[in-house]
Amino acid sequence: MATTREQLLTLNHQVRETEHDLNVARRRHRWSNLSLVFGPLLALLLYSLLWIPGISDNILLAICIPAIPVAISFCVASYRLKRQPGGPADEGGKRLTEGELELQLARLREFRKDLLANADVPAKVRRITYKEDAYADIDQLRSESKHYRRINNFLQGFLIIGSLAATGASGVATELTQVRWLILVITFAVGISSGFMGYFKYKERSFYLQQTADAIEHEWEAVEIGVGRYKRIENEDEALAEFVEEVHRLKSEQKKRQQNLEQPPESRSPTD
Repeated sequence: MATTREQLLTLNHQVRETEHDLNVARRRHRWSNLSLVFGPLLALLLYSLLWIPGISDNILLAICIPAIPVAISFCVASYRLKRQPGGPADEGGKRLTEGELELQLARLREFRKDLLANADVPAKVRRITYKEDAYADIDQLRSESKHYRRINNFLQGFLIIGSLAATGASGVATELTQVRWLILVITFAVGISSGFMGYFKYKERSFYLQQTADAIEHEWEAVEIGVGRYKRIENEDEALAEFVEEVHRLKSEQKKRQQNLEQPPESRSPTD
């Protein structure tokens, strides 16, 4: 039994390390995409300034001097991150890609499940393992919540700025005919942003993920210090069983909400 516990401890440590490396790989991938977009976009905007009639050289210099190094930095960062994707580098400088880390993490979790299923492991050990995994689920849920929140904030900010920019540009469109195409592009982009926000429900996805993460964390802290529903349960096995049942219920509800949001708007159920 001691050997099985040691293997579980080793596997849990490897799972935590792989999860950290996977988060690093995803963060580097996200930054590479942002750099790939903002670098050429900023360069295109600087180039378009040259074709604006009536703009003075002093204004061009004031804009281009700080903006050109930023655009170059974005392009260089995108090149380096796209050339060397993956998580943290090992001693030889090699990085595992995001797909390789996901496969390694899935393999470790499956091996841990097989170990728990085939070994004569008491229910208490299984519940403790589930309890420790629940805290990793909290981090994952919050990470996904932040991802959807960033997308929603970006689209919402672009919607506000684009609407104001289109309104302001329409006021000078009668004098500068070149601005009409700019108004058309901005209006089209604002419409796309509004449609994406309404269809994919990024704000609702972020809210439900954060709500589930907070609820699981509340249960985790309650069972850890023996408060709430666990303060009258003196038996640790019963407290763990109650915790596992509640966390399982919270995860099931989150999956139902997620499935409901993934349905088309006309077929979504009115629950939640």
